[in-house]
Amino acid sequence: MRHSGSALSTVKPAQESPRHWQIANALRHEIETGKHAVGGRLPTEEQICKLFRASRYSTREALKVLAEEGLIVRRPRAGSTVIAATGQSQLIQRVSSIQEILNYAGATVRKTLSTGYVIADHELAYLLKCPLGSSWFRIQALRYLKDSPLPLCHTDFYVAPEYAGVVKHKKHESVMIVDQIAEMYGETADATQIDIYASQIGPAVAQNLDAKAGSPALNVIRRYSNAEGRMFEVTISVHPAQRHTYSFLLKREAPRKRKGPAVAEPVGGLPAAPARKTAKRR
Repeated sequence: MRHSGSALSTVKPAQESPRHWQIANALRHEIETGKHAVGGRLPTEEQICKLFRASRYSTREALKVLAEEGLIVRRPRAGSTVIAATGQSQLIQRVSSIQEILNYAGATVRKTLSTGYVIADHELAYLLKCPLGSSWFRIQALRYLKDSPLPLCHTDFYVAPEYAGVVKHKKHESVMIVDQIAEMYGETADATQIDIYASQIGPAVAQNLDAKAGSPALNVIRRYSNAEGRMFEVTISVHPAQRHTYSFLLKREAPRKRKGPAVAEPVGGLPAAPARKTAKRR
């Protein structure tokens, strides 16, 4: 099947987004709106490079994004074929800054399941890294992609009891709870510790997630502390396998050039001798 040859729509993404993400967003829009039908082919890499005035590297990375989302399949010498009009119910969180590690994509929403006060037993104290017997206000919630009935993850939010009023925030299920605490109580996170590890889904959580108990999961724990080192919020998120991916883009930095004259290195543990000044002959 040949590509129709029609020009891609021009979508102007945010300037701070990496170039390949901008291209992927535009191509995804074309697929979702039916411009590229299921079974049809996307423009070739060379055509995409010209349409977006982009490098071959950026184009290939953009197509890789769409393939990860289940929208296209790529085959050598056969191009990119559209296999779905909408991606799988999976969150691929692409990370290019520390803040993006903390945030979920804006395309997700929370649904609160329950709230209440709890006392940390041995197991919970170990997970939260808090003293045994500590009191916390727990919010249990599910997170969804917008317009998707399948939960992405189950999250337990543990906040200091004095901040339990966050449940009354007018945007409680859309704004990060740590930001709600900052807005309502003036408590801000000076440091955040993040643990990411593999586990198995327990029976109770599996039922909420519509997943099989004992199946693989990606767990993410975030611990928020203020400037004095006091931990005031901890979140524990359980993501069923295939529903969440962290994608990191790391770039090599050029070595910094040393400014000023070279300094002699010490030899044998002794300080370097000062450079001698030589008088100019007249």
